[in-house]
Amino acid sequence: MFSILIVLLIDNNALAEPIFNDPGLKYDIIAEGLENPTGIVFVNDDILIIEKEGYLRLLSNQHLDEKPIHKFFVNAKSERGLLGIETDGRHIFVYLTEIINDDSLRNRVYKYSWNGNELTNQQILLDLPALPGPNHDGGKLVLEKSNNSAISDNLYVVIGDLNHRGILQNINSNDKPDDTGVILRINSKDGTAIETNPFYSNSDTSKYFAYGIRNSFGITIDPITGTLWETENGPSEYDEINIVKAGLNSGWLQFMGPMSRSDNSLNDLQALPNSFYSDPQLSWREPVALTDIEFLNSSKLGEQYLHKMMVGDYSQGNLYIFSLNEKRDSILLDTTNKDLLDKVIDNDGEDDSIRFGTGFGSITDIEVGPDGLLYVLSFNDGVLYKIYK
Repeated sequence: MFSILIVLLIDNNALAEPIFNDPGLKYDIIAEGLENPTGIVFVNDDILIIEKEGYLRLLSNQHLDEKPIHKFFVNAKSERGLLGIETDGRHIFVYLTEIINDDSLRNRVYKYSWNGNELTNQQILLDLPALPGPNHDGGKLVLEKSNNSAISDNLYVVIGDLNHRGILQNINSNDKPDDTGVILRINSKDGTAIETNPFYSNSDTSKYFAYGIRNSFGITIDPITGTLWETENGPSEYDEINIVKAGLNSGWLQFMGPMSRSDNSLNDLQALPNSFYSDPQLSWREPVALTDIEFLNSSKLGEQYLHKMMVGDYSQGNLYIFSLNEKRDSILLDTTNKDLLDKVIDNDGEDDSIRFGTGFGSITDIEVGPDGLLYVLSFNDGVLYKIYK
């Protein structure tokens, strides 16, 4: 996505002006001059920012250190690079396309200790393919917490298909699963598989939580239900928002968008034991390059936004907002708009009712800070926005 849309990048000196549907909301730019930022995490009162070319930046006391605090050796071609960051407050997890021995490449997940100034005690949790690529590398990370503990236990990791065409892409193939086009769920302590994973009984698939994923720049967990949600990028048609339950086969490359829009059927899918297919919660027929997804677990912007789901895009700089049903297992759409009854946005204007704001450049990360406010990271503008009222 980043490479395909590079022609759309704007002059960093001519930032767009974010505009909200709610006139009571405001924004500040709290960091600027970033180079292709892809993610942020909050650690105590500090913010760690990653840049695609491999740099880790520290924003402390509203001051962005001019010198990066760490440099990762990455290949940043196309959608490769330093792509994901997560924290449990004591450790930092990163996803990157690492250069190995000067010539080979791997997508890897590392775990570090964080002492407030530097990364220490490097530990590898996942060693994933990076070829052929160079796009569809995924990279987003999200931790879940056990019911009885504030300590984050399990780590979700998404990797795209890397242009592979095998059983995990729903192609009839004798090849073994190859760790592409999947969401993995691992123990954040040591990278081992979780026994409750849907494909745990097979050593080749024991770390998989879902598969059949083309490319994703966003995964998150509903803090109320613990349910995983994902955004997914289509090729020339159908970006998706999906609810991801254990064993989901997202359908690529037989389906993007709802099955009813395809000439294929369930019989065309490669069904691993314990897998199932379900249609997206919402699709865009003309892709907008959906990116991050986050739940606003705060009322600091107003009670009407508490527990709403936020989604960003790359090509239009839009921030979308969604309400969920009472069980929180489905998106609620504007039922007065008959065009949305099919859960597909086909034409301009159909997404007006779900647009929270626009003018954010190309969104790569959305986070709720410890202060309960909303933070939005812009890739091509090189800025971090704080939204407040």
